[in-house]
Amino acid sequence: MTKFSLLFADPDKNVHDGHRRMIKALKPDWSLMFAVTAREAMSKIVILRPAVIISELNMELEDGSDLLQTVQKAYPEVIRIVLSSEPDGESEVVLRATQSAHRFLAKPCKGEVLVGQIERAGSLRRLLNSRELITIIGGIPYLPSLPAIYHELVAAIASPLTPLSEIGDIIARDVSMTGRVLHLVNSAFFGLPRKVSNPQTAVVMLGINVIKSLVCYVKLFFAAPDVILPGLSLDQMWSHSSQVARLSKEIAASCNASAAVQEEAFLAGMLHDVGKLLLLDHPAYYHKVMKPLAGVSEKTFSDAEYRTFGTSHAEIGAYLLGLWGLSDQVVEAVACHHRPAQLQFESSVVLRATHLANALLCMAADEAFSIDPAIMADATVKKFFDSWQKRAAHIYRESSNETKNTAGR
Repeated sequence: MTKFSLLFADPDKNVHDGHRRMIKALKPDWSLMFAVTAREAMSKIVILRPAVIISELNMELEDGSDLLQTVQKAYPEVIRIVLSSEPDGESEVVLRATQSAHRFLAKPCKGEVLVGQIERAGSLRRLLNSRELITIIGGIPYLPSLPAIYHELVAAIASPLTPLSEIGDIIARDVSMTGRVLHLVNSAFFGLPRKVSNPQTAVVMLGINVIKSLVCYVKLFFAAPDVILPGLSLDQMWSHSSQVARLSKEIAASCNASAAVQEEAFLAGMLHDVGKLLLLDHPAYYHKVMKPLAGVSEKTFSDAEYRTFGTSHAEIGAYLLGLWGLSDQVVEAVACHHRPAQLQFESSVVLRATHLANALLCMAADEAFSIDPAIMADATVKKFFDSWQKRAAHIYRESSNETKNTAGR
């Protein structure tokens, strides 16, 4: 396993003593450093460049800026973990912190859990910084930026005092985004009983997290080159992505996942194939992957990507979502939706749901697609697999005749 250098930022020196004993007992070769103020933490990051920062909430610099947010902007490669004594996991301060942290853990936290989370986050980062992936990313002329209104949406959602109408107002300020989001909202996929004419109504009817997912999808979808390539239909891609999002959320619900995890499963399902949109701009993609394999199964496409580039659209899409600061659960699910075993850790609910939904819907479309054996061995998966397979077939049949109506363009 990789050796990590850790920086603990906590105003309580007694907490530092506990962390020192805990980590030295479990990982004696890991290097440790400690800071009691945000200023001290930033000084050590600048000079010593730790791989991981584990911080308590409300660590602020002299100018009032948040420590983890500052680290996120200045040193995005540093793995950021919140280890907090905040009792309310849904509080405003916690929700705000999760936007700048890769992981959120509550005190008291067992040493094995903390070490496991650090290693898992490190494994994902190694996957997204492989030589092959960086090479292929370098061949893409540009990477889309996160929509400006996304930041506003996240900030508004983090405050329990923000009315739904205000969230709709944020989207309404971007006329182009509004039109495209409403086009998707009114598609057959959502099956709403009446036509939605404004984003405020859309937020009320579908929920803020679904709308947030659509904002991300619209940005990526409309950043794709305006090209027509045999073997890849943007309309079909929207239809498939929306189906996977829907089934991913249902699978997560069957696993008794929280509402927040279900929404992450929806978002991962919606965005799992965005790497294909990015690869449209790569000069070798069409001639080396798509043209020889046009008309064959999605799994064969991903296999051809691995053979040609040493990586695939899954990791490439996850790389961008990681740059955007989406949660590790979503990034992880997108990166590994073809090969969950890449992380070498037990798959999360979000990853399992995305992998299964994608596989089952590909099977419903008569495309060859294998399911990870470790996931198939899970007791919950065995229990619900037949019902999920029937749901996939139903969702596919329901959507297949509506592809043109659900097109994203």
